[in-house]
Amino acid sequence: MIRCWVTEGSGGALALPAAVSWRFCYGTDTPCDSFEVKCLWERGQEKKLSPASRFYAQWEGERVFTGVVDEYAVVCGRDGLYLEISGRGMAALLLDNEAMPAQYQMATRAVIVADHVTPYGITAVGGNGLPVVNNFTVRSGESEWSVMRTFACWYGGVVPRFDRMGRLVLDPHGDGKVLKIGDDAALAGWEYREDRHGVLSQVAVRRNTYPGVQWVSDQSFLAEGGRARRVITVPNTTGTAAMRYTADYQLRASRRERKRMTVALAGAFLAWPGELADVALAGCGANGRYRVARAEVSCGEDGLTTTLVLGEPDSMI
Repeated sequence: MIRCWVTEGSGGALALPAAVSWRFCYGTDTPCDSFEVKCLWERGQEKKLSPASRFYAQWEGERVFTGVVDEYAVVCGRDGLYLEISGRGMAALLLDNEAMPAQYQMATRAVIVADHVTPYGITAVGGNGLPVVNNFTVRSGESEWSVMRTFACWYGGVVPRFDRMGRLVLDPHGDGKVLKIGDDAALAGWEYREDRHGVLSQVAVRRNTYPGVQWVSDQSFLAEGGRARRVITVPNTTGTAAMRYTADYQLRASRRERKRMTVALAGAFLAWPGELADVALAGCGANGRYRVARAEVSCGEDGLTTTLVLGEPDSMI
């Protein structure tokens, strides 16, 4: 059974009535996690949730979502009076806030988190392996999420993400739990596709005026006939290591949608983004090991369902 709460800015909490339908979407990067919940409501309490700012959900005693309330509506129709509430994960706070332009001579994990994450009441975990970045620039108009993403992805090869407790995770995905998807699974359907559009075969990073170019190539895609090159120009102050980080990131990021397998399973919260999944279906030519890129868990007319979007294990999901 799902249990949901909202909290006010003052700290007060309110337990929501039993939900009649709900949907939770999880992923990494953008768009951020989101939720939609519908539950019975009482007449005369139309404005009771006006101060609500945060949302929490538990499934069988385990926290499964922490997020920001974006919208709620009290709807009266032939089926009675209902509350419909929706919002996004904690990444919304970093997406919605513009960063102050700055130039860091030496940007560290601690400094970037302190300036661009902590002020919004968000706790960051991990990231001790992220490198020190010289001459790191925060440009005008960037969101706080863009700053954190650039620092972690471009220079550290880590996709920042939020866990179910609402914490910002700055470590690479681990290879612990593996979901087995075989013929004995309650499988409602599946789809496999490949998309070559946007996949890069080579990336060249050059400075504005100084000589020297860093090249990174995807040899396997080149062998398959892939020909898509990008040339990126960076400031003269960018170091050689930073140039290579930039090239490698662009190459890996372009492959994130290259191969995708989507499976729909009966049941709730069967896997989380970043976890591994082994697909072994009779007669399926796309069997193998994948990593969960996105997950959608819902309860409605079709009962409990979990839809997983799977990608290559080493791609930047």
